Amino acid sequence: MNLFENPKYYDKEEFSRLSLDEQTNLFLHIRSWLPRVSDSVRYNKNKYKEEIINRIEQVCAYACSGHIPSQDFMGYIYKRGFADFFPINYKRAIEWNIIASAMGSKLAPQKMRAFLNPAIDAIMFSRKFNQIRIYNNLTYENYYYFLGGYVCDVLFHDLKLDPKDMAKKELIEEDTNERKIRIFFDRYRDKSVEKAMEKLTEELPDDIVEDPKDYGKVGEELLRHEDGSTGGFESIYIEDIDED
Repeated sequence: MNLFENPKYYDKEEFSRLSLDEQTNLFLHIRSWLPRVSDSVRYNKNKYKEEIINRIEQVCAYACSGHIPSQDFMGYIYKRGFADFFPINYKRAIEWNIIASAMGSKLAPQKMRAFLNPAIDAIMFSRKFNQIRIYNNLTYENYYYFLGGYVCDVLFHDLKLDPKDMAKKELIEEDTNERKIRIFFDRYRDKSVEKAMEKLTEELPDDIVEDPKDYGKVGEELLRHEDGSTGGFESIYIEDIDED
């Protein structure tokens, strides 16, 4: 079945069941398809530009209709840009990554690590995090996209984002004031922590008892590998994935 036609890639519950590797592979399929054109197109500047823009527009249409791997891609292409004719747009990148994460993408939070880190840190070093960790079986491998999903779900609703509404926006739009846009999103992110914590703690059963000894240590322990080393998601950071 064509990747863009598979109904489970439009359904949050179904898509959330896919592993991070499976979701990443879907994104990579789209990314590798984008520049794969014939030599007659590749070496004609005007034709190449027209074809690439047309393909990005096609993926955007799928993203607006609810196709989650395409939403992942739109968050990526707006962050990276393409050649000299598809400019970087920080606002669109953040919007699409928030949408994708809220829809069940495990990949989208990784692409927003610099943006999400303050919120993730605040949750991890809260007094309730040990209970949250135990109840949700959080590990080094899954904690970031799990917590990022909760934060982005709050942002998705607070910012009133809707994939269908994204279709009304210009595909190519200059990002004229990145600093102002960053401040805008940072304020919403900082406000999202309290709501995300409320949702996480509301789900906790009564029989999970807080252990004061674990307060402030759980976050550090969660980040530690079995070999004793520490770190985040650098090994699978989206911008480090080879193009080939």
